[in-house]
Amino acid sequence: MKNRLTTTQPTKAMRRRVPPGIVTLAAMAVLAAVAPASAAKQARQPAEAVAQRQAGDPIMAIVSIKSQQVTFYDADGWILRAPVSTGTTGRETPAGVFAVVEKDKDHRSTMYDDAWMPNMQRITWNGIALHGGPLPGYAASHGCVRMPFGFAENLFDKTYIGMRVIISPHDTVPTDISHPSLFVPKPEAIAAAPRQADKLSAEADEATRAADEAKKAASAAAKEAASLPAALRKLEQQKARADAEFAFADKTLA
Repeated sequence: MKNRLTTTQPTKAMRRRVPPGIVTLAAMAVLAAVAPASAAKQARQPAEAVAQRQAGDPIMAIVSIKSQQVTFYDADGWILRAPVSTGTTGRETPAGVFAVVEKDKDHRSTMYDDAWMPNMQRITWNGIALHGGPLPGYAASHGCVRMPFGFAENLFDKTYIGMRVIISPHDTVPTDISHPSLFVPKPEAIAAAPRQADKLSAEADEATRAADEAKKAASAAAKEAASLPAALRKLEQQKARADAEFAFADKTLA
């Protein structure tokens, strides 16, 4: 016991004698080690991106909670990407397959103190939606999926009620599925599609012309029908005048 205490005392004394400059250098070294790690974490945050091709209408969105990123797809692949902020601990954004059920350009929350949620696209009826909001670089919302304000605004008119929204805990991408039991278009039907489209277009043009002619004929008939009462009244007046003249002549001859 005596030796243990003796061994310990000089160590404490040595710690008490460490110059303040060494402590400062040690603290600076720790901060220098932490700073690059923090910068690297910040650099790994996803950024907005647009596919370098002609994009079609979006048909699906996939939110990755792991990467804090949303990706929108058309029929040929991804077209838009942006960072997001999903639900924080205790208010996690639910994972699953959803659909846009309501859209509101200038939405105010009825659950969170009238909070502004611009370009809101609701995916559940219990408060989960995609909307513009601040992005701190990590999950910080009450359960919604916050998107950059400008991104949400540009996206608002491109989506539609019923568009599929998939929220995944991990990074997920669409996968082609093939199976013998699935329906496969017939090659001859695909080859005939352009000709059929041209035929239908010509028939639609002919139907449009026929409708225009029918409309003109109906308008002319309506005008003619509108003039008939006046013509009948004129004929009745002429008949009454003729009857009066005939009666006068008959009386004179008598």
